[in-house]
Amino acid sequence: MTWNPPGIGYLFRMSSVAEITEAIDHLDAREQVRLLNELPNHLKIKPEDIAWLRASEPSFEFWDNPEDAIYDQL
Repeated sequence: MTWNPPGIGYLFRMSSVAEITEAIDHLDAREQVRLLNELPNHLKIKPEDIAWLRASEPSFEFWDNPEDAIYDQL
């Protein structure tokens, strides 16, 4: 049995996420859209979960107004 110091795996994941984020920032817009469409498969998100999220989006359109715009950048 090997000993893994606390936090080592967490730090590695943080580094990986940072590297992935940086790589995404360097993609052009078309490549980012392609990644967005493919990302649920890579994250093992079920298609029906994505469908439920898309189906619920219109329920929140009432918040898309000038009065609530101050909260858009939070």
